[in-house]
Amino acid sequence: MRIFHMGDWHIGKLVNGFYMTEDQKYVIEQVYKAIEEKKPDVVIIAGDLYDRSIPPVQAVELLNETLRKIVKDLNTKVIALAGNHDSNERIEFASSLLYDSGLYIVGNLKNKIDKITLEDESGKVNFYPIPYADVPYVRDLYEDENIKTYDLAMERIVSEIHKDFNDDERNVAIAHGYVTKIKDDDYELLEESDSEKPLSIGGTDYINSKHFEKFNYTALGHLHGPQKVGFDKIRYSGSLMKYSFSEVNQRKGITIVDLDKDGNIHIEIYDLNPRRDFRIKIGTLEEVLNSYDKDKENNEDYIKVILKDKGELLDPMAKIRAVYPNVMELTREERAIRGGSRSIATNIKERSKLSLFKSFYKDIMDEDCEEEELNIMERVMESAERGVE
Repeated sequence: MRIFHMGDWHIGKLVNGFYMTEDQKYVIEQVYKAIEEKKPDVVIIAGDLYDRSIPPVQAVELLNETLRKIVKDLNTKVIALAGNHDSNERIEFASSLLYDSGLYIVGNLKNKIDKITLEDESGKVNFYPIPYADVPYVRDLYEDENIKTYDLAMERIVSEIHKDFNDDERNVAIAHGYVTKIKDDDYELLEESDSEKPLSIGGTDYINSKHFEKFNYTALGHLHGPQKVGFDKIRYSGSLMKYSFSEVNQRKGITIVDLDKDGNIHIEIYDLNPRRDFRIKIGTLEEVLNSYDKDKENNEDYIKVILKDKGELLDPMAKIRAVYPNVMELTREERAIRGGSRSIATNIKERSKLSLFKSFYKDIMDEDCEEEELNIMERVMESAERGVE
């Protein structure tokens, strides 16, 4: 059986004031093409279909049209579940009516996970969709006060699945959360992105990957970087496209999973190319403006600029946007303080104002003030002391 594993579409995403809907539509067109070429039996969307619980109208329309196209026009089944950005109840709406059409949407977590069974020439494949749910919800669902972390919640959910589990058939889990290897309270930290919303504070959102060992494959959502969790059979597909500058080096695409008759898997990545990429440019204002090469780069990309200029600049954003109209962020280079904490000025009363300024400049800029700048500051101090404007 061929599975398209995807997740974290975040339809309706707003990044630094830029709506991503048209960019998402551009990438989804490539998903249609991939389905036509690779002919999967099922497409999995492992949570975060929308970017927020009440999505804008354009987002609802895009997702509605996308699912219709995949299920009806391309005759491909879809299994989707709610992530932490979605509204479980809204995702669940009309799901029972859509079931017979080959669109399986699971919004609310139930105390018994209803498996979805599909068949290929080798027999049955059972899919267990586990929608995102907060810990208190799981605790109340199972009436178990001992469920106090996401790990304990998932342990209980999977234990219920195992009550109706056939080891002689192929089984696939679908979940949304921070799943990682945990041993002796030591967590394997995975690649994270700035666009991910933390599930909790202080590591209580971590879920032990051991809970999924019995499944032939586990399709995960939540982390936006495509990556495996210890083994190829437990994987994050990553997000539909880049949503932050922490993702500039991430490869976005569809994780294609071929599940053979014995339950073994083969992984292939189908790349998805953005309408506009996310890029970071570093240099002085002049260097950034002069670096544009119309033959080698798309000036419509989303840009973060880190300027290395020392002095004041006159409206640098307007100048940069004249070349890169979709610049999202403009910052000045942070000058790290080497050697730990800042130095503390001593003998302040015994030192001249210029000497104190030199120490202050060195402390903030991590370099010595140039002679010309010192001469200017000396004249300013002398004028101030004389009361000259």
